[in-house]
Amino acid sequence: MKIALYQPWLYLHGGLERSILELVSRSRHEWVIFTGYYDSEGTFSEFRKMKIVELKRLSVQRDIPTVLKVAASLILEKLPLNGFDAFVVWSDGMGDLTAVRNHDLPTFVICSTPLRAVFDPVYERRALQMRNVSGKMSYKLFKIVFKIADKIAWKYFDGVVATSLEVKNRIINGGLYGDCSRMVLYHPGIDWHSYSENVQFDPILLVPGRIMWTKNIELAIDAFNEANLPRPWKLVICGFLDKKSLSYLELLKARAQGNDQIDFVISPDDSVLKDLYRRSSVVLFPPLNEDWGIVPLEGMASSKPVIANARGGPLESIINGETGWLLRPDKRIWAKILNEILPNKDLLIQMGQNARNHVRKYDWSYFVNGVDTAIEKWSKDISLSKIQN
Repeated sequence: MKIALYQPWLYLHGGLERSILELVSRSRHEWVIFTGYYDSEGTFSEFRKMKIVELKRLSVQRDIPTVLKVAASLILEKLPLNGFDAFVVWSDGMGDLTAVRNHDLPTFVICSTPLRAVFDPVYERRALQMRNVSGKMSYKLFKIVFKIADKIAWKYFDGVVATSLEVKNRIINGGLYGDCSRMVLYHPGIDWHSYSENVQFDPILLVPGRIMWTKNIELAIDAFNEANLPRPWKLVICGFLDKKSLSYLELLKARAQGNDQIDFVISPDDSVLKDLYRRSSVVLFPPLNEDWGIVPLEGMASSKPVIANARGGPLESIINGETGWLLRPDKRIWAKILNEILPNKDLLIQMGQNARNHVRKYDWSYFVNGVDTAIEKWSKDISLSKIQN
C-alpha cells in the first residue's frame, strides 16, 4: 500500500517524532509524510532520508488566537492525495482536523492524544491556574468551539489507533469515537536492543525528555531538594527545548535555588543521553498525566527503575514495586522514596534487571505490525463494502 501520513509539525526530538520515524522506517508499506512545519535540524536526522512534503507553513506557537488560526488552516487545506491507497493522520491534538476536507480515501488516525487543552482534565486544571479571569473565559470559549469542530472531523475516520489506554479513554470520554472494532490500542515501543546492558549505578538521578511545562519538572527539583541527598548525588535534567519553553527553563533554574547538585543538559545528542541513562541510578518521570511516555521505556531499557506519577501512561508501562514506583505528585512522598531506596544498591540493580526484562514487550515490531495490519484490514473492509453496495 502507498499511504499518506499527515502530522502538522516535525521539528522536535520527542516521543511522537520518534514513533513516526520508527513506523515509517519499519513498515511493510510505502509512506509519504505531509507536514505544515519541518525543521530538519531540530528533529531526528533520520527524517532526511524519508519522503517529506512540506505544505503551507504552520505556526508552532500555542496561544489561543494562534491555535484557532492553525485550526482553520487545517480544516480548509486540501492535501494532494492522488495516487495513495489510504490517508493516515498522526494526531496529538490538531492534525485530526485535516480529515474534514481529506476523507475521499480510507481515512485513519493514529492518536497520541486528542487536544489536551480540551480533552485532558488534568491539563485543563493546570492551564486555568496559569490564567487570569479574562484568560479563563477565553480558554473555556475556545474549548467549546474546538470540541465542536473536532467531533465533526472524527466522524470521517474509518479506524482509530490509540497509543495508550489513557489516550483511548480520552477519545471515548470526549465523545470523539465509540469503543468498537474500528478502534485498537498499540503502544509505541522502543529499540531496547540498542541500550547497553553494561550499566553503572552512579550517584545520578536523571530527568530526561522534553523541557516544557507539561512535564512538571519542578516536582523532581522540589523532591531532590527535599531529600537533601549528600554529595556526590546529582539531579541531572537532560532534555530538548524549543523557543516557546525558554521562560519555563528559567523558572526551573530559579527553582533549583542555585543548588550546585542540580545540572541542566540542554539538547543533548543521542550518545550523551544514552550515556546518562547508562550511568544513572534512577530515572524520574514527573509529568502529571502523560499520554503514554517513551522516557519510562528508555529508562527500563537501560536497566534502571523509574519513579513516576501514578497517572496516565506510566500506569500501563511501569509495574509498581517491581520495575519502579508509581507515586502521588507530592515532593515529600518522592523524597521519602529516594531516601529509602538510594542506599540500597542491590535493590536498584534487581529492579533494573526486572525493568530490562519487562520492557522487551514494547519492542517496536509489535507496534508497527499492529498498525500495518489494522490499516490493511480496515482498507480491505472498506473496499469490500463498496463492491457490495
